[in-house]
Amino acid sequence: MSNLPKVVTIIALGVVGAMSAGYYALTGTKGSDGTIVLATGGQSHYQELGAAYEKTLEPYGVDVQMRPAVEGFKTLKGLVAEPPEFDAAFIKGGLVGSMQGRLARSKAQDWQSKELGKLRSVGRLFYEPIWVFVRSDFSGQSLRDLKARPVLTGTSESGTRRIASQLLRANAIEVGKDNPLMIAEDLAPDGGQLLAGKADAAFIIQPADAELVQKLLHVQGIRLLNFALEADAYANRFPALTKVMLNRGAVEFEPLAPPDDITLLATSTTLVVRSSLDPSLINLLSFAVLNNPRSGFDKQGDPVLFHRPGTFPHISDPEYRVPEETRLVYKTGELPVALRSIAPAVKEAGFPFSVTAFVADHGAQTVLLLIPSLVILIPIMRSLPGLYSWFVRRRLLYWYRQLKALEKELDAPASAGELARYQAEVERIDSGVRRIRYPLNFSDQFYHLRVHIDLVRQRLFQKPQVVRMAAE
Repeated sequence: MSNLPKVVTIIALGVVGAMSAGYYALTGTKGSDGTIVLATGGQSHYQELGAAYEKTLEPYGVDVQMRPAVEGFKTLKGLVAEPPEFDAAFIKGGLVGSMQGRLARSKAQDWQSKELGKLRSVGRLFYEPIWVFVRSDFSGQSLRDLKARPVLTGTSESGTRRIASQLLRANAIEVGKDNPLMIAEDLAPDGGQLLAGKADAAFIIQPADAELVQKLLHVQGIRLLNFALEADAYANRFPALTKVMLNRGAVEFEPLAPPDDITLLATSTTLVVRSSLDPSLINLLSFAVLNNPRSGFDKQGDPVLFHRPGTFPHISDPEYRVPEETRLVYKTGELPVALRSIAPAVKEAGFPFSVTAFVADHGAQTVLLLIPSLVILIPIMRSLPGLYSWFVRRRLLYWYRQLKALEKELDAPASAGELARYQAEVERIDSGVRRIRYPLNFSDQFYHLRVHIDLVRQRLFQKPQVVRMAAE
């Protein structure tokens, strides 16, 4: 019985599964099906992380379904919708912050106050600097100098446009339909709109190793706006922003790019989940985030600008509340014991994820109920080999009793009709024994029984001669 521990585990999981089904039926709630719908936007760096999370969570029975949705406010609306479009999403830092305070529109403030409580953060993941590209001949030194100038602020639903709008409003530049100079477009990789004079500045919020950013950093005729004079003020006023330094020559030494140190503002991408997401899934997703930090090297193997090992992921989040489950995972670096040990076993045994969710959510109660069950089950499992042996021997003894009864009848004289009946009976016994299925280690006992049947058959063949001799 080398598989006894596995069998006991499966039976124990079956008991827990029945308990979980009963609990959900009695409470009228629905157990988690182990699915996380993740909005990854159209950006490759979000999709790469989503794929890493999917691979990490698969052994625990979690199905991560990625949805390439529009990044920005539309994704936030999909998270808080009823029923929700997504369970989790990558959101630019500062997007929710742009809907707070006196700079935000009243409609955005109302949405934020009503819906923010439905969202939680399971980690800040990596920097996404705010790149403000201007033409090389632009003499301005701050966002205030963009007044009455055409600016590319990103597409209308993007997080880039909302964050840019907040920064521009802080500099008394209104952004909206009433100001046609605020153009809802993304800057082309060749900087075409700037070089052609269609715009004087363009906002981009993407990681430093994004293909678009890398191309624009090498375009002649455009440069980055330097926030050196007011970067600390922006970071103090908008907690979701931080200051980063692009040092002289950090892009290229020949030709030198940038030619001088440039101070930039940066946001940090957040993985946001619904607060109603099952706690076991929040635990597992937090674990996946913690164990899949974004690489510090780009696809060519070069270090990513502004990357510092150990900085991300982290849970110091100025915009969203952080669940207690996430805090515990980040503190210990491990999943709770119930999830770490039970989830893979549940998946291997073929039980639904709701069993894992039940154990994780009701761990103490489950253990209290499961221990007495195992105390009963283990002795039963140990007695199974003996019980099976008894069952097989019982079938053998049944046919031995039939054979013994027939042999006893052969001791008395018999007529031709009785001999025919005896012959039919011995063939019935033999046929019944042949139909029995038995394990290999019981073969000797079955062959002994068949030998004894043949002995009775031989005695029966001799019976007519005995009858004739008695008559003479």
